[in-house]
Amino acid sequence: MNFKWMGKMAAGAAVISGTVGATAIVNDPYGVCAHVSREGWDFPFAKQEFALLKEIGINWVRTDYDWDGVNPRSGEWNFSILDQLQKTAKRDGINILPILAYDVKWASPAWKHPDLWREYVRRIVSRYAKELRYWEVWNEQNSTGFWRDTANGENYAKLLRCTYEELKKIDSELKVVYGGTAGVPLPFIEDSLRAGAGKWFDVMNIHPYHWHGTPENMIPQLQELRELLQKYGVGHKPIWITEVGWSTAQRPSVHQKAFTAALERAGIDAGKITAAVIDDPENGFTHIGEYDVCRDFSMFRKIAGIRLVQLKSLDVRHFPVLLMFGESFPSKYIADVTDYIRRGGTLLCTDGLPFYFELKPDGRGGMASVQVNDKYMKQFHIGWETWWINEKVPRQIKGVKPAGEFGDVFAEEPLLVVNRFLHGRNLAAGDEFIPIVQAENGKYRGTVVALYKLNSDMKGNVIVCTPSAKTESVSEELQARFLPRTYLIGLAHGVERIFWYNFRSQEWEPLEREHHFGIVHRDLSPKPAYAAYRTLARLCPTGSTVPKLSVNGLIYTAEWTRPDDVKVWAVWAAKDSKTVELKISGRIVEVLNYLGEKQTIPENKIAVGPAVTYLIGPESVGW
Repeated sequence: MNFKWMGKMAAGAAVISGTVGATAIVNDPYGVCAHVSREGWDFPFAKQEFALLKEIGINWVRTDYDWDGVNPRSGEWNFSILDQLQKTAKRDGINILPILAYDVKWASPAWKHPDLWREYVRRIVSRYAKELRYWEVWNEQNSTGFWRDTANGENYAKLLRCTYEELKKIDSELKVVYGGTAGVPLPFIEDSLRAGAGKWFDVMNIHPYHWHGTPENMIPQLQELRELLQKYGVGHKPIWITEVGWSTAQRPSVHQKAFTAALERAGIDAGKITAAVIDDPENGFTHIGEYDVCRDFSMFRKIAGIRLVQLKSLDVRHFPVLLMFGESFPSKYIADVTDYIRRGGTLLCTDGLPFYFELKPDGRGGMASVQVNDKYMKQFHIGWETWWINEKVPRQIKGVKPAGEFGDVFAEEPLLVVNRFLHGRNLAAGDEFIPIVQAENGKYRGTVVALYKLNSDMKGNVIVCTPSAKTESVSEELQARFLPRTYLIGLAHGVERIFWYNFRSQEWEPLEREHHFGIVHRDLSPKPAYAAYRTLARLCPTGSTVPKLSVNGLIYTAEWTRPDDVKVWAVWAAKDSKTVELKISGRIVEVLNYLGEKQTIPENKIAVGPAVTYLIGPESVGW
């Protein structure tokens, strides 16, 4: 596929590291998440997993020390599994980061039962305090599902205080780790800090996932987080990332064929046109490279990146199709998209309900997402329903199939689960609603991919797909490429320790994102990310200097010095591969790719791409 970049490359080099509060030396920074404390998950494989981790230089494992796991019934306590796990970890030299979390039936939500929560904390921490020195307080407490109540920073601060006080009574040297937040929710974190949380943790902690993004998306988030911590006088405290990663779940095969069929029904031959996709990183809205576009939408002849400001004058003849990903969009530019369709353009919405969330400035230089439901969808003549707004709609349907005239275009997809369905009840005179993909459950038949062929106030088309066309996953190769970039960016911005999510994939369902985050398969055979992790840990071991990160255009370099005084340089491009001329001082001893494979030592030029290349030995590297 021919891929083109329309924007301007940034000129000049800039150091973008943010190592405020970071130590000069990296100290055991590598970890993974593994459910080794849960019997039906990884507990039976703990010994084998620990051996594989030690093989690649990983000494930390984060796992759940669930309340209901040790206290299954009121007044009954059972630590047998955790006792076995601790013996195995101690024997194999693995440090456990336990998560104190969740509730029990008689004390839910936990934060409303502080006395019972304190008892759980006292019992479990006092039992393992000699071996386990760090304790994480909850998991993704800004998520209602995990918090078991409306997420609230002030209420989390109350639970954090209870936990902190109990830990310090047991041993004042024990470290309290702020519960890893889903994403980097600055308002939630600030609410907790305003309520005094800064006094009740030793380590700040986040989960900066970018399932649809690249590791470079973390850079502004880490900078903003540090600024917020400084505002409340805790900017000196270390930052950990206890979950980050990308899933390698299988992608439904139906989407590409369905989109191609919808485009053909609209009179568009995808193989002959250039589609536009918004790629505006300067305004926090980027899609090229984030969605593995070339892999997912190879039906187009070309895909071109455009800026948000280009929407106003987007030429329908040159770009008959505009790709839109996700459910959030900057409200400032919605009118431009409307005008594009009015002039005959086709909007292909690949993931969920378009414009369901409105992006507005948050007052801190970023964007806040506000749920607006049908506010904008109706003006595009889009209609939808689901079980929580229509009791006649099934809560979910497993399996989809072609609708009507498209029966011979693509096969049924029995594994895809859907729960939001499209309709044509918002059409105007002259418009058509054409189902492409449907799901059935008894008497209910719902459309999940549809073409809105418009011929009223707008003369273009809207194609909507309610289930994700990406399944929030990447290829195994891309997962491996993202891993070292994630660690180098994090360490360069003052993150002390990073836990990859996760180690072993469960792989129960091929399309389920959650089952495929691991760097090894269910049978413990390695994915490429395992080799990528091993390579990074070998080249940047404990005792190395904190990587220093620089960017020149879209080319990134990270440099550090190993304990043996050998300098190492990591080089990659955030987007397209390109050949650049090197300015090198000192001899390159060795060149390795991200998997640890030896490469030819360059003379004065090197190919730079999304995969990290390691240059070992030179004093300086520039362009």
